[in-house]
Amino acid sequence: MGLFSKHAGNQGKHTVTTVIAQGCTVNGHIRLSGDIQVDGYVEGKIVCDRSLIVSASGRVKGEVTADKIIINGLFDGECYANSVEILPQGKAHGVIHCDDLSIERGGSFLGKTLPTSTDDVVSLPKGEQKKPAEIQSKAVDKN
Repeated sequence: MGLFSKHAGNQGKHTVTTVIAQGCTVNGHIRLSGDIQVDGYVEGKIVCDRSLIVSASGRVKGEVTADKIIINGLFDGECYANSVEILPQGKAHGVIHCDDLSIERGGSFLGKTLPTSTDDVVSLPKGEQKKPAEIQSKAVDKN
């Protein structure tokens, strides 16, 4: 495939991982559409459309939103994700908003978890609600 080939535009479909290298410190807000791997230190807010990986040397403090979060270093703060994995060297402190949390042997979590959605709440439309007296009378009629 040459530089001027008609297929050269297809190379943009590959995903790129942003790496915060060990020894690097970032303070502020990060927003990206790909994956991010933190080997250094990030303090602030991270919004990632794909995966956030906190490696064994990585430290993240703040609010994180991602599709999937893998923690093998230290996380301190609040995170929102579809899936969170805490690996053997991972330590998480704070609040995790997710429905799919896994903690491997050796990993630790100190804080609280909350569901990502309120789909579990069931409410009846106004026409279907029954009064307590109607419920009791139907229960008596069956006996």
